[in-house]
Amino acid sequence: MDKEKSNNDKPATKINRRRFLKFGAGASSGIAIAAATTALGGKSLIDPKQANAGTVKELDELPFDIPADYKPFTNQRNIYGQAILGVPEPLALEERFNEVRWNGWQTDGSPGLTVLDGAAARASFAVDYYFNGENSACRANKGFFEWHPKVPELNFRWGDPERNIHSPGVKSAEEGTMAVKRMARFFGAAKAGIAPFDKRWVFTETAAFVKTPEGESLKFIPPDFGFEPKHVISMIIPQSLEGVKSAPSFLGSVEYGLSFAQFGYAAFGLSMFIKDLGYHAVPIGADSALAIPIAIQAGLGEYSRSGLMITPEFGPNVKLCEVFTDMPLNHDKPISFGVTEFCKTCKKCAEACAPQAISYEDPTIDGPRGQMQNSGIKRWYVDPVKCLEFFSRDNVKNCCGACIAACPFTK
Repeated sequence: MDKEKSNNDKPATKINRRRFLKFGAGASSGIAIAAATTALGGKSLIDPKQANAGTVKELDELPFDIPADYKPFTNQRNIYGQAILGVPEPLALEERFNEVRWNGWQTDGSPGLTVLDGAAARASFAVDYYFNGENSACRANKGFFEWHPKVPELNFRWGDPERNIHSPGVKSAEEGTMAVKRMARFFGAAKAGIAPFDKRWVFTETAAFVKTPEGESLKFIPPDFGFEPKHVISMIIPQSLEGVKSAPSFLGSVEYGLSFAQFGYAAFGLSMFIKDLGYHAVPIGADSALAIPIAIQAGLGEYSRSGLMITPEFGPNVKLCEVFTDMPLNHDKPISFGVTEFCKTCKKCAEACAPQAISYEDPTIDGPRGQMQNSGIKRWYVDPVKCLEFFSRDNVKNCCGACIAACPFTK
């Protein structure tokens, strides 16, 4: 039987950061004015009547059916993987996107697209690009997301689960669950949920950085975690509404770059905490598994028309990351709070999508790009080619997010 809980039980600590969008009023009109009206030719992206999730129900089963013949996804098939493989259309789109994205002098000086705004966007992605090897483009085994990070040569074996000096690290699954959820929030997550490890959501191959005699190369290989995970800790990293409302612009990308850096720190930090207790753990970003079905299984939200997961607390305005582990933990249950029914009639994200990459139709089994998507589950699919093509236009030049800003659940 479904259980109910009040949606007013929000995390006690809401991360309140990214105040810098308001700095420098005299320095840059884009930095000073993150205007939602820019994105849609003067139309407001936010409905004045914010959706109220109301009662959240716990479910005994996943809110979507998984066919018996469902096959796990390979990262070779997503748009970034196709670009790495040299498939002409995705490769041309990525090259064009990178060309307009990183050349800050190619700007008309309009709000959100000034030289200062471009510098802010590129700086916000610095951790993702220079340290994590562009995890945002689904690239694995680098920086915070290394599967087997080297232990520092100190006078103690920091982050080495094999030392197990605290055996047993926790007295029970209840204690472990309480500990990891508290630490997840400490490392920057607004909320964490726990699901059983499910191989169906793990990529069969992913684009991973592999060490070679010459240095490093990017190859498609099966993820190598070095142990058999039993549980997945899924975390949500909230993004500021002010930043997302400025999409599509350099300022919108500032928010996304920052959250990519923060979800790396959250996943890595929590994995080190678990390892120090004598258990195995590996941090996962956008690189080795499907974050949305894992988060849904962990009770953090529901699928939506935009293809994103909607949470009761923040709507779709979050990034997702995970830690796979064998630490004793209790599982959360999936939830329902009316998103599917709401999305059937709302369609505001589809209306706000300039390239029309979001469907107006009912959920389907297959996506519009066939093998490029994780087809097989009945849901709404987004056209990734239309998305990336829009990012690359001269008057956009960066990540979008108009669908997030338009969603009545966004907070």
